[in-house]
Amino acid sequence: MESTDTTTQRASNRAIKPRHAAPVLPVLLVPGPAHAPMPLDAAEDEHTLAHLERCIAETTFESCEGVVVTDAMLRTLKVNNSFTRITGYSKRDAIGHTCTVLADIQEHLLRERCWNDEMIGHKKSGETYAAKLRVKALVNSNDCVTHYIATFNDLSAKKALQKKIAHIGFTDSLTGLKNRSSLLISLQRAIDKCREQQTYAAILLVDIDDFKSHNVQLGHLAGDMLLQQTGRRIGQAMGPTAAVARLFADKFVVVLEDLGSELDDVAVSAQRRAAGVRNCLAEAFDLNGATVNISASMGLCLIGAQDMISTDVLIDRAELVTFNAKQAGGDCAFSFEFGAMEHGT
Repeated sequence: MESTDTTTQRASNRAIKPRHAAPVLPVLLVPGPAHAPMPLDAAEDEHTLAHLERCIAETTFESCEGVVVTDAMLRTLKVNNSFTRITGYSKRDAIGHTCTVLADIQEHLLRERCWNDEMIGHKKSGETYAAKLRVKALVNSNDCVTHYIATFNDLSAKKALQKKIAHIGFTDSLTGLKNRSSLLISLQRAIDKCREQQTYAAILLVDIDDFKSHNVQLGHLAGDMLLQQTGRRIGQAMGPTAAVARLFADKFVVVLEDLGSELDDVAVSAQRRAAGVRNCLAEAFDLNGATVNISASMGLCLIGAQDMISTDVLIDRAELVTFNAKQAGGDCAFSFEFGAMEHGT
């Protein structure tokens, strides 16, 4: 027979552990908004913001642009590393000295208190560079200038690229002479100048005789060399003031300006220049050891003060005269305006 204590213990166990106990659920922590910052005390918050502002200021100051800070008298107080990279002047070279770039525009700064334009700067090496310069004056509570902050970037690479693109657009890639686009500009300038000054100019078209045969016999590489040397000789014979262009293939054009105002004198001068071209081409060419002699057919057209003619028509006229010279046997110059003809010997 069980004791009373044992019976009581069993009843107590059944009360503690019911037959169908409810499952135990895990405790879930619900996070707050992702952007909610951890609370900071006022002193820590102020210190963090001050540090952030210093980082931003330092990052901005050390940008890819040159930065110069001066006082009101344009004495340099601070420069960044980009200033040294662009100008070649170290911080020691610059600080304490007058900023010469700003000194050049001092009157404007005194009047306008700002600047935003391109300027030419001088590097420590003596080289010049183009720069986009922006200057802003800082003023105090009395509206007096206390400092100037100048930022600038070197435009030299950009300018060089623009110049290269322009050169490619107006230059014959094989000979380095003017191409057709550049020729048309030179021709139009000559036409306009004749009208304004009541003078004469001329266009001379030079077509190498039997170039295709030379090209086939010697090969295309030698043919290119022949064109290059021909263009060089024509340019040397005409001098630096004449515009020399390669029209296409084996055809070259020379624009002769400022020939004078008397027609007879102009005609003689133009023919003499054509004879100079023929003489410079008469000397043998050396093409990688191969000696080649060539001749050329030329068409000479005068441009008068009263001529109302387009550049394209003028080139067509010169080609027609050159074709007539070639049909006559080549090695000669035909003149359109005054009907003269000069045969080569």
